[in-house]
Amino acid sequence: MRRCWCGLVMALSSVAMLGQDAAKVEIFGGFSYANYELLSAGSSFSNSNETVTGNPSGRLGLYGWNASVGVGLNSWFSVATDVSGYYSNSSTSTTNTVTINNTCEPVACPPVTEQNTNVASNPRIYNFLLGPQFSYPHSKLRPFARFLVGGNHSTVTRSDSVVISGSGINLNPAAIPAQASTNFTMALGGGVDYVIRRNLAWRVAADYLTNQGTEQNHVRVSTGLVWRPGS
Repeated sequence: MRRCWCGLVMALSSVAMLGQDAAKVEIFGGFSYANYELLSAGSSFSNSNETVTGNPSGRLGLYGWNASVGVGLNSWFSVATDVSGYYSNSSTSTTNTVTINNTCEPVACPPVTEQNTNVASNPRIYNFLLGPQFSYPHSKLRPFARFLVGGNHSTVTRSDSVVISGSGINLNPAAIPAQASTNFTMALGGGVDYVIRRNLAWRVAADYLTNQGTEQNHVRVSTGLVWRPGS
């Protein structure tokens, strides 16, 4: 994790220095909200004797910050480095109930029900992204679109429980200690800047994020100030 932060600081510093030389740098910082999918959809069952019901995915609203540095190569194209962090002390859960209809002969037997509950809590999530950004300056408005790739580092506490009816089995282990993971992440989105004065603007942006390898999808919305030194 320390290496990630050091690399990020060096990258941001290099981008900022390059942007100052070209007098086309833009620096953004502000508040951000993300709707994160912390628990993926449950496994599907193919046995015709099984019926599955329950919540397919566990999502949680997270609050945090978003910052970026962009270097413009011309009036409409720039390269952006984007970082964000999200936190919550809350939890979300998914519950899937599997009913197995057994066939017994000559005496009928009751169905067996298995209930699986997964809980994710206290997430700490960071995104490190880089990619092209396309802008269209028009009067006081500056709409833009971007495609970013990079990494996602998260720490989440997880627990699970299993209850099987009719068998007396009740598995309810203690919460697993917070586990850290790093995954490849892509973001597709955009927004609009409203020019307040010559080198200062207000930004509203939204992005769709996906974590490769986990098949989890998220949406984030950010707003704050954009400063363009030298403009």
